[in-house]
Amino acid sequence: MSRQTVFRAALLACGDGAVISHGTAAAFHRLWDEAPRLIDVTVPVEAGRKIDGIRCRRCRYPEPEEIEVVNGVAVTTVARTLVDLAGVMGLPTLKKTVGRAAIRRKLDLQAVDVAIHHAKRRRGLRLLELALLPYRIKDGKVPDVRSDFETLALPELLDRGFPRPGCNVWLHIDGERLLVDFFWEKQRVVVETDGRETHETPDAFQNDRRRDQFLVSAGYRVFRLTWHQIHGERDAVLARIGRALSLR
Repeated sequence: MSRQTVFRAALLACGDGAVISHGTAAAFHRLWDEAPRLIDVTVPVEAGRKIDGIRCRRCRYPEPEEIEVVNGVAVTTVARTLVDLAGVMGLPTLKKTVGRAAIRRKLDLQAVDVAIHHAKRRRGLRLLELALLPYRIKDGKVPDVRSDFETLALPELLDRGFPRPGCNVWLHIDGERLLVDFFWEKQRVVVETDGRETHETPDAFQNDRRRDQFLVSAGYRVFRLTWHQIHGERDAVLARIGRALSLR
């Protein structure tokens, strides 16, 4: 039985107006890798018997613009889903979920602000605002992050007062086009996030060394931030990046 079929069955069991929400909606939108064991559903009025496998959420029913129908499944939008999750999870998981929305090109800040306005004094909104800070820039465009590692590193860079970097910027050097993860043009500093999945193969090692040679020859300072460093020696490596950014 497909996931959509299971969801449609759950909505039918819950009655008119039922909407997939919270963690199940996050998995539906691919913000989470796995769905919760129980199917999260928000209904207009909670009444009647409990249904096995379904968790009816007690919260404000979504506005019409906070619901979308995909393949016959009524589900809360990403914006409303983030507001719902803010009230039931801690900041680290919320940051990861917001980051995944940015990676999926589903982080609509205007829609999130509208959903926050509708939520008013709902629990968790302060945490959501903190999770959104790295993605709020003057031109209103969400930074072009492309991996979970980048969404982990970007807040760490900004929390230490570093200037906001360009994300996934193309540089043209000696006829080569190089896409760098984080770039400070004025300081001529590049930070590459070396995730375990894509940078620990022999081919990746060789390609990374070649890229570094091009960047260094053009006068850029290159820092490779590894998964181990961001977890095991975060303060030290970020301090070194900070010193490089203050040189120019």
